[in-house]
This record gives sequence, C-alpha cells and structure tokens, in this order.
Amino acid sequence: MRAVSFELRLAVRHLRAGGSQTLLIIGGVAMAVTLVIFISGLIGGVQQRIVRDITGSLPHITVEAQELEPRLPRDIDARFPGAQVFADVGRRTYQREKIDQANTVEEELRLFPHVVAVSPGVTGQGIASFGNKDAGVRVQGAIPARYDRIVNIAGDTLAGDFLSIAVGQCAMGYRLAEELGLELGDRIRLTSGVGRQEVLRVTCLVSTGQENVDDGWVFVPLRTAQSLFALGTSVSAFSVRLDELFMADEVAAQMEASLGLNARSWVEQNPRIVNALRAQSSSSAIISIFSLVAAGFAISSVLIVSVLKRSREIGILKAMGARSRQILLVFTLEGLGIAVVGSALGAAVGSGLILGLRLITQPALSPGQEPQPLLPGVLTPALIIGAVTAALVVTVVAAALPAKQAAALDPVQVMRGG
Repeated sequence: MRAVSFELRLAVRHLRAGGSQTLLIIGGVAMAVTLVIFISGLIGGVQQRIVRDITGSLPHITVEAQELEPRLPRDIDARFPGAQVFADVGRRTYQREKIDQANTVEEELRLFPHVVAVSPGVTGQGIASFGNKDAGVRVQGAIPARYDRIVNIAGDTLAGDFLSIAVGQCAMGYRLAEELGLELGDRIRLTSGVGRQEVLRVTCLVSTGQENVDDGWVFVPLRTAQSLFALGTSVSAFSVRLDELFMADEVAAQMEASLGLNARSWVEQNPRIVNALRAQSSSSAIISIFSLVAAGFAISSVLIVSVLKRSREIGILKAMGARSRQILLVFTLEGLGIAVVGSALGAAVGSGLILGLRLITQPALSPGQEPQPLLPGVLTPALIIGAVTAALVVTVVAAALPAKQAAALDPVQVMRGG
C-alpha cells in the first residue's frame, strides 16, 4: 500500500509540475471525447429522423400473395417429340391478388422472430369524387386499432378520431381533402379499380408529413375495402411491424421461404436510403477513430518529452532503489490520470452540446405536427460509456511506450549524463 502511495504521489507531482503542458494534453483528450460524442450523437440522431420519416407511414414488412407469371413457350415441356406450342403473351388486365384463410396466415406471421404486430389489410387504387372533382387515390383498408400499431396514424390526426372509423366512414390526407375542396363530415364517392363504389363520410383528416399519404391516401375499414375490391373474406396483404427494423430483410426472407408468399421489407424498398445510412455510420466511425488516435499520439509525445526532461530524476530514483516496475507504474498512472480527467471533461462538454442543440427547433413541416429539433442529437449511456472507455484505452496504450522508456533507463548512464 505504501509503494502504491509513493508511485501515485509521484505521478500527481509530475502532472502538477507539467502546468500548462498537462492542461493542454488534458484538453486534447477532452476534445477527442467531445468530438466522438458530438459527431456520433448527431449522426445517430439524423439517422433516426430519416428512418422515422421513411418508416413512419410504412410497415416494416408487407406480405402479399405471389403474382403468377405467364410461362413462355420455351418454358413449357413438350410431352411429345415435335410438338409445337402457339401462345400469345401480353400484359394482364387488372386483377386483384388475394390471400385466403387470412386468420391462419396471421397466426403464422405472429410466430416469426421480432414480430410485434400484424394487421390484415386490403390495398388498391381507386378514384375519390366530391362534387365535380375527381382524384386518383390509394385505398388502404384495415382495422383501425390494429393498423395503428403498425403505423401511428392516430398520432398524426388533424381532425376527427382515426381509431373510431366505422363502416360507411373514411379518413384521408389533409392535402387530398384540400384538393377535392371538402371538409370534415362531407361525403365522397369512392370507386375501386374493379368498378365497385361506396359513398363514405370523411370523419378524420391526417397529416403525416409524407407526401404520398397526405396527397392521395384514403383509409377505410377492412370490411369496406373487401367489398370495394370484391375480395369476400380474403385480404390482399398483411402489414408487419418488428421490434428491430433493421432485421426486416432477414425476417422477410424467412416469411417467403416458410409461407410461400411475397414478403417485402422497407429496406428492400429503400435501398438508397439504407446505403446512405451505412455511409453516415462509416463516416462517424472513421472520424471517431482518427480523433482518438490523434489524441493518443499527442499524449505519447508529451509523455516522451516528460521522460527526457526527468531522466536524471528517474536515474536518481532507480539509484536509490526504485524498481523498473515502479517507474513503469508512475508514468502509466500519469497517462491514466490524464485520460480520466480529460474523458470526464469531454463527456460533459459533448453531452452538453447535444442537449443544447436539441433545444433549437425548426418550424413544423405540416399542420398538426410539433416543431422538431433543427439538429436532432441522440445521447445514450452506451455512447458516453463507449467514448470514455475508448479514450481511456487509447490514452493508457499511448502512455505505455514512454513508460517503458522510463523504466528501461540505466541509472549509471543517467548519472554520468549519458
């Protein structure tokens, strides 16, 4: 205990004697940790906003019936030698694909890993008419409460109550309502792609911030959609939500292989966005690594200079009986002390910057939405602990070389001035 106390006191004395030099290197470590937390938190926040904006109005996985493709004559095996096949291949007319035994399929979907919600639905194209105005729309039919677990539409409601939509009623994007010139409570005529019609009262207007939803989306109860598209009790798709959205590709592949249905993930539908997110993550990692390495070189350089300046003192200590292990520990403790103080200071400054920037908001992009931070930063315990731990490791490693150099000094050579 006494030996450790001696080594610790000597390390503290060296750091105090360093004065401005010690403060400078502590500032370098603090700056590195601040940069790691700030850049990682800022990029992480931007990524979360991008993903939220993209997946906010989309299910993580959409499961649909597989579309049957016509076979060309060359793909048909002739049973008789010399047989000739005549065929005319062209585009199919409009035909709704459907999934029968919806309840059974839904139960099977819930068994896959990471699945937290499943909503049966009917989707299709239609025409919404009000007065003398018509607009092409995308019809989404589902059970409101269950669909809201997939896509939080209730949270984007401008007027009315999304969860209480019943047969004979519908919800639509507010821009579509403005285009048609209607208000809450008006009735529209909705015509599906198979020619069926329903007269529905608009009881809910939503503003999601997604142009494709706000400009051309009409939500109806599942029974209404099944009637509009002549599906009986069948559905056209299932919307699935996961507890880990970046597992969507893997889970979708499992669903396709197991159920024989077409499963598309949001990742598959947005490959450019996913590539951009990966590039951002790589950039953040590279910046963090170079910041920590730069701080490590600075620490190592300062400690090497400290060894050279104190070589005579080290020689005297070793001549008085100090062991190489003790000298090694002294300079290691110096590096550790610099790392602890610098990391704590950097963590405080980096966290303060993230929290401060989150207070700066920008105007909402669409009515009904709350103002969002101009620079959305994410601050998590894992990020702070990771940055501090990395700085501690780099600093101690950087101190190892000068510590070994100090421990290897020959007291006789030093005392002779060598």
